[in-house]
Order: sequence, then structure tokens, then C-alpha cells
Amino acid sequence: MKKLLKVLSIALGLIVLALAGVAFDVARFGGMFSSVTPAFAGQCNALPLAGSAEDIRIDRQRGIAYLSFLDRASVNRGEPVNGTVMLIDLNVAEPAARPAMAYDPEGFRPHGMSLLMRPDTPMRLFAISHRPDGTHTVEIAAEAASGGLFPRETVRDAAFVHPNAIAAIGPRQFYLANDSAARTDFDRLLEVVFRRGVSTLIYYDGSEARIAATGLKFPAGLASNADTTRLYVGEVFAKTLRVYQRDLATGALTLEETVPLDTAPDNLEVDDDGVVWIAAHPKLLTFFGHVSEPAKRAPTQVLRFDPRGPKPADGGKDPRLTQIYMNAGEQISAGTVAAPWHDEFLVGALLDHKVLICKPNP
Repeated sequence: MKKLLKVLSIALGLIVLALAGVAFDVARFGGMFSSVTPAFAGQCNALPLAGSAEDIRIDRQRGIAYLSFLDRASVNRGEPVNGTVMLIDLNVAEPAARPAMAYDPEGFRPHGMSLLMRPDTPMRLFAISHRPDGTHTVEIAAEAASGGLFPRETVRDAAFVHPNAIAAIGPRQFYLANDSAARTDFDRLLEVVFRRGVSTLIYYDGSEARIAATGLKFPAGLASNADTTRLYVGEVFAKTLRVYQRDLATGALTLEETVPLDTAPDNLEVDDDGVVWIAAHPKLLTFFGHVSEPAKRAPTQVLRFDPRGPKPADGGKDPRLTQIYMNAGEQISAGTVAAPWHDEFLVGALLDHKVLICKPNP
């Protein structure tokens, strides 16, 4: 009996040590032991909203920002609310948000968005929608001659299991990132704790969807360069930016590079110079706390990745990465997108009812 008790005691001790090790690893990765030093050389002005703008896409030719607009805190509480797409004219002295859609698709709850700008076709906006019935669609809206956005098509596919981000590369073609493969809350817990690479990247070729990449660790950001030869993917649970080469004929992807970020990337945007703008969460556990309790503030970080720069020496700092903005959450909490235009950039958030319009010093 004493021998059995000794074995059980040793086993219990090993289990406790293993659990403690897992807890420490989660706390370390989640940023519990890291500090946030606010830094931004410029001025930010807040534009109040009636909901939050989780994603922002800018028509940089005309200076029009489109917002993925929804009262997401009400959705989290189970309230029957829908969203829309709002726009902001950045050319006016006092910009204000107003509806961009002529009318909204049924059950429209927008998440990630993408703009398709082609000289020979009207502008199109692609938006992931998480419908109240639990299904996920991609809504495609086209710009009419009058300037408004009109819903044109709803795309459904069984491959859209938990879509988060989208990158349009043709009138009906796009890439879509499923941030999770979890079927139950326990599956999601295992993904978070062990940062399992089980997520997928989907390519929709205009008629059907297929898996373009596997093994991703919670991809939350997606963007392509102007000629669609490169696709950028931000992985939250890997804290990396993936760079893919894209086959223009088939849509097939080849991983070119994985760039360590040391922060959890959210939405991505590529500017006119090909620079990737990255909104990020430096303290991931604090971000999760904010999601469950919006009154708790979470930091917002904005990075720029310039693929034209020299690659880092072994073990050295990556000169292609530059921090543009860092705030502990007072200005905006848990910023999810940074969208550049001219000498400014806009920051939207998951839950905060505001958008920041930031202008760096010359």
C-alpha cells in the first residue's frame, strides 16, 4: 500500500509540474511578463462610432475608408443585432461615418473585408459575414454608377468553417483564412493552450473552394500585393507573418518566408509602396480578457513590414520591421487594423466604438 501511495504521489507531482509548465508557457506567450511602452511620434484624433470597426479598407485613389461596422459587444451578449459597411470621406476637414451600402444582405454581420480595385471594372468590396444562424458567407458588393455599394452576390461553401480574413484577387476570386478548426469549446481550448497548427487557407476560384495551405496557427490577417503575386498571412499563435508566392494561373501558393514578429498579428493591409501594415496584440492574454470584459483595456500596436528591405543577419533584428504606434489601450483598446492613406493611417478595434485617425510627425 505504501508503495502504491508513493507511486501515486510521484505521478501527481509530475502532473502538477506539467500543468505548471503549461501555465507558465501560456502566460509567457500571452505577454503576461512583458511591458508596454507607449510610443508614437504624431497626433491621433478619435472619431466616435455607434459600433466598432474591426476591419477598415481604404480606396486610396479617392480617400474613402470603408468600415466593417457592428456592435460586437451586443453580439457577444447574444442580442439580435446586425451590422453594415460604413464609409468615411478622408478628404473633408471634419470626417464623419455614414452608410456605404444601398441596403444590407440578410443577417449581415461583417468581419474581415477586402477591396478589389481594377481600372476596367467597378470597385468591389468583399466581406465575411457571420450570420445569426451560425453560418458563414462572403458577401460581394459592387459600386454602382451613383457611387453607392449594392450587394451583388452571396458566396457559401462548406470550406468556410470559421472565416476571419479575406483577400480578393478577382471579381469572384479570393483567399479566405479559417482561424480555427475547432468544433467544440474544448477543441478551441486545446488550440489556444498548445497553439496547434490546424487552421487552413482557402482559395475560391470563382466556382468552388479548395484548401490552399494547411497547418496555420490561427491566421487572423490576410492581404495581397498589387499584382497579386504575393500573399501575406498573419498567424496569431505563431506570432509570425507568412509570405507566399502565388501562381497567377492556378492560385497555388508556395511559402517563401516566415517572418518572426514577437507580437500577435491581426488584420493586414498593403499600401501603394507594397509595405505591409500590421495591427498587433503585444499582450495576447490581455486581449482575450478585453474580449470577455470590454471595460478591461488592451494594448494596440502597429508595425510596418517593408519586403524591399534587406533580410536580417542570423539572429539579428529584422530591418524590414518598424514599429509605428504603441499604446497601452487608453486611446483605443485592442486595435485590430491599421489602414494607411497618404501621410495618415486609421486604426479600428474589435469592440471600441471609435476609429483613430493618426498622423505621424513629418
